[in-house]
Amino acid sequence: MRDALGALGYPGFMNLFTEMEREFLQDPGVVLMAALACEKLEERVVEALPWLVLRFESLDWEWLVAEAKRRGVQNRLGFVVGMALKVAAEGRVTTMDRLTHLSVVEEQLFECRVDKEDIRWLAVAPAERQVLKERRTREARQWGLLSELRVDDLGYVGEV
Repeated sequence: MRDALGALGYPGFMNLFTEMEREFLQDPGVVLMAALACEKLEERVVEALPWLVLRFESLDWEWLVAEAKRRGVQNRLGFVVGMALKVAAEGRVTTMDRLTHLSVVEEQLFECRVDKEDIRWLAVAPAERQVLKERRTREARQWGLLSELRVDDLGYVGEV
């Protein structure tokens, strides 16, 4: 996953690649869906996903939402879109049209969210689950995820 994100230009993983390797770009929508479908994903990779949403305006949201529902990962996508919206709302990136569109996508995902805990997406040791469940963000709780990820944790915010 790090490979694909680095090849797409994610600042946190760019140092892993040569210029020649970057020429073979992945489809950002497919990379996003692959990350959403992963079990035991590193938090550093999850941090990159809102960047992906904001960086690539041409994502096929109809396909992404349908595929997320088909795979049962709509909560994960909702969390990522919500984080991207928070980054964008700080006025650092994107246009009002883009903000509006992402808000519509988040609303669609909220309407079909699954009301259950998803403990398999992030690589969290079983002993840490309860602590993380208590310390997770409001957004993570809303989407049923175990994550403390906040916009302030995203080091790339000004680089989208």
